[in-house]
Amino acid sequence: MALYEYKCARCEERFDLMRSMNAADEPARCPECGSEESRRLISTFTAVTPGASALSTNPMMDARMMSGGGGGCCGGGCGCG
Repeated sequence: MALYEYKCARCEERFDLMRSMNAADEPARCPECGSEESRRLISTFTAVTPGASALSTNPMMDARMMSGGGGGCCGGGCGCG
């Protein structure tokens, strides 16, 4: 199951539906006006990865990155490396 975003062609309402990938392009009923004239939109998402921008925002990641990063399950931050 995945979350898909749709836009109604009649009232221009945007809404999300949880559907299987096989049903992603099937008609989706607008919760606002009931029309099935909607289209699936390309949605954006945010991902957080360790790096310079992650420092000072996540204390656990800071500790892991500052500990050396050479081996172990978490780069040595837990003493495993």
